[in-house]
Amino acid sequence: MTLHHAEKVALEVLAQINNLFIVRLSVFILLFFVLGCGSKKNKIQFPEQSFNSEIKKTPTDSNIKIKDLNYIDFINLSFSGNSNLEYNNVDYGFDLIFRFKKNEKILISGSLFLPIFKVLIDQNKISGYQKFDKTFFDVNYDEIYNKLGINLGFNEIENLLLGNPILDLNKSENFKIYQNEKNMLIYSMEKENVTYNMTFDPKSNKLLSQEITQLKLNRYLKIYYNSFQKLNSFDLPRLIGILINDGKNLIKLTISNQSREINNELSFPFKIPSNYKKIKL
Repeated sequence: MTLHHAEKVALEVLAQINNLFIVRLSVFILLFFVLGCGSKKNKIQFPEQSFNSEIKKTPTDSNIKIKDLNYIDFINLSFSGNSNLEYNNVDYGFDLIFRFKKNEKILISGSLFLPIFKVLIDQNKISGYQKFDKTFFDVNYDEIYNKLGINLGFNEIENLLLGNPILDLNKSENFKIYQNEKNMLIYSMEKENVTYNMTFDPKSNKLLSQEITQLKLNRYLKIYYNSFQKLNSFDLPRLIGILINDGKNLIKLTISNQSREINNELSFPFKIPSNYKKIKL
């Protein structure tokens, strides 16, 4: 596959997903679809998906040990690896580097031999630029809420990427708890026509998946965590699988973390070139 053809495919993907609520919900995912050619290893095995069949689950009084959830303790954290995007039965691969300054900012860099894009997420907004068409975006969290009616901020995005619950489990009165056929515990909440589900293994106390669904619109974001590895005392997911469904198209993304490091000193180089054109998300 030529680089020119890969660029055309990337533009088509961007056009297809531009109006998806779920991409705007997690704007950082948008830049993952920029470029790539060829299949990467370590693709996650996604469960079979269906809107019509309700997951077999029963109410339960069981709970996970919330105080023992393994939230990573760090000042700066970086990890790198590769990603695989499956769209229209074609695989696209590219490399990623994540840099975290806890509770402050996240820098995501994508490359294929050469740098392709960067996304900077901080407490106020999300910004990013892509080199192949010389464009950039800049959006704050109020804009996201106004478009979606969903509260999404920096902490939620940080939790999604690190494999932490997107919602505060200490407010247990807000959740319904179920047990599925595999004896996993599902914490479920519905707010403003949006359903949140978080699935835990009660034996290991690990978060296995979480999802945000607009059932009436047949749209969802689902994230799966697999192959955990120790980073100090924290179980960091080595494989992260992301499913996006707009009601018509299904996009699958696997992120494979191959190297990780906790640093006290870490740079966050990010500057949008002056000749880039702003796009609206």
